[in-house]
Amino acid sequence: MKNIKMLFSFKVIYIVSLIYFFLGYFYPNFLQINNVYSYITEYLGMYEKMLWIFLIGYGFLLFMKNPNKRVVLKVRLIFMVILGAATGYLYLINSLKELGEISVERVQEHVIQMGLLNINLGYIELYTFLKIFPYVRIDIFIGCLIFIIFISVIIICGKMIRKTILSVINLFKRHIAKKKEEKRLKEESIRLEKQAKLEKDIYDEICNIQKIYQEKDSLEVIEREESDDISVKISETERDITATGISVEDTN
Repeated sequence: MKNIKMLFSFKVIYIVSLIYFFLGYFYPNFLQINNVYSYITEYLGMYEKMLWIFLIGYGFLLFMKNPNKRVVLKVRLIFMVILGAATGYLYLINSLKELGEISVERVQEHVIQMGLLNINLGYIELYTFLKIFPYVRIDIFIGCLIFIIFISVIIICGKMIRKTILSVINLFKRHIAKKKEEKRLKEESIRLEKQAKLEKDIYDEICNIQKIYQEKDSLEVIEREESDDISVKISETERDITATGISVEDTN
């Protein structure tokens, strides 16, 4: 019973239908025989590729177990469609600048020319644009479209944009930290050089002082030795004189 329920579950039916849908682009099937793909190309135009992304993304969504991630993916798929439609509208409005005088007939001709023959936006995009355009002010319409595009991009690529911004900020932080480290190392090198020079000067000064004292001590030693030699010579002379005097008296 569980196998039967699983076989006829929405997930299985959707995946089988999706595979059958994409196989029709390569092999004949019921959809191709009834020109379904031709109608899709005519009505969606270049948005046919967006339909493929939406269908595949929705297939992934069905197998997600995390409800938060499922909601996020669903919202992103919806805003992807909104972004595509708003971008197409903005392209058509921007192309209207080539027209001098804006009239309904000229706008229709120009939109069909630009929207079908140039980039093929599809019948649905052109039909909705021509229905909306006569009832809105161009400047307000452009402002709304830009706002919608901005919000859609933030919602679709918000995580990637946040990572990019954080990466840029971290890159600047690393660059600043590197500059600070280089400055610190340079200042440390200068400080060590000054300290080494100061220590060398102090050492040279101490050596000079020691040399002066050594020379002074050497001079004092020499003077003391010379003084001792003189005293010794004087003593010997006095002894000689005394001895001579005694001998003279004995003779008398």
